[in-house]
Amino acid sequence: MTKEEDNFLRIVYLNYRVGTTALRRYFDSVHPNLQSVLSSPSNKAILSDLHKPPRGQRKVLFLEQWNTLYPSSGSPVVSSADLDVTLMVCLLRNLPPFVSPPASGFDALPLSNDLSHGAHIARIKYYKNFIVSHSKDGKISDQVFNRIWIDLEMAIHGLGNQQDALDASDAKSKCLDYNALKELVNVGLSIRRNLDRLNVYGNDLAVQSSK
Repeated sequence: MTKEEDNFLRIVYLNYRVGTTALRRYFDSVHPNLQSVLSSPSNKAILSDLHKPPRGQRKVLFLEQWNTLYPSSGSPVVSSADLDVTLMVCLLRNLPPFVSPPASGFDALPLSNDLSHGAHIARIKYYKNFIVSHSKDGKISDQVFNRIWIDLEMAIHGLGNQQDALDASDAKSKCLDYNALKELVNVGLSIRRNLDRLNVYGNDLAVQSSK
């Protein structure tokens, strides 16, 4: 295991384990009763439009994600534990009370001096995608590692609690299960590829329908 490979997997741990936990903690503070939120007719209508958008608009929620939010009858009550980063961010940005986006939006890396909740959420989301896009190489230089670490720690402190902050601090020297982290990245990459394929397919259908 080289230093650059260790850097990559520590960023994976910080984002997927600690950062996602902090985001989930913030999500629960915004939507303490998720089942009630999802059962609201107005909220379900918003999500339905994201799942089956009007002609010419891009699909945001795909079938697997919709089924996570609205499982078949008899399934356990949906909680934030069932949601990944993508779904939590989707609900935070589309359902009331809406989280204000940073100046650069939720899909880009915010400026370092933006300490809003929206900016912290965008940092978690951005680096989750960064990890997936760099999973083939699986290496990060010390310079990039330090920059990402600062950004993610900032987000974790802004969204989580004291325990999350301690976990982030410990992550730099913690003995990691490298194989488990590699598997976590592979699962994320597989999900991302499937969603990308579905996104292209959905956009093609939207274009064809609008003709």
